[in-house]
Amino acid sequence: MAAIIRDVEQKDFTELRSLMLENAARQDLGVTRLPSVEKLAIDCLKSQPPKFNCLVCEEGDRIVGYAIYSFGYSTWMARVLNIDDFHTQPHCEYEVKYKLLKRLVEIAIEKDCKRTAWTSSASDHDEFWTKQGAVDVTVTEAWHQCRVDKSNFNTSKLK
Repeated sequence: MAAIIRDVEQKDFTELRSLMLENAARQDLGVTRLPSVEKLAIDCLKSQPPKFNCLVCEEGDRIVGYAIYSFGYSTWMARVLNIDDFHTQPHCEYEVKYKLLKRLVEIAIEKDCKRTAWTSSASDHDEFWTKQGAVDVTVTEAWHQCRVDKSNFNTSKLK
């Protein structure tokens, strides 16, 4: 059965959230709390501008992969497309990864983005990405991605 890439729809969020939990378990992230189905739908479909965008890959009546992305801005590049989450079920991994990435690149071109970027765990970093032209900037440019989680949003800790 052919895999179809399309924008997420209201009816997809229950299945999408299940796939997000599956992805977290696959990467052994210990994540058990995700936004509710309702919150995901509001943030993606009702917020203006959307807090995130989502593509799904559908085979028959099942979602077998998804990509969550948003647009950002780089001082050096201007508009960029950032991929936040990218997951495919193992039985169709290569085909779905390829189709999702192809559509993301098309969107980046349509929106005049100068780069597409994402963070990948060591377990998910495989040769698929480099075959598509991805560069691991941790290695090539010595860039590190840093973050401060909400639990550390205490301004009194700033020095």
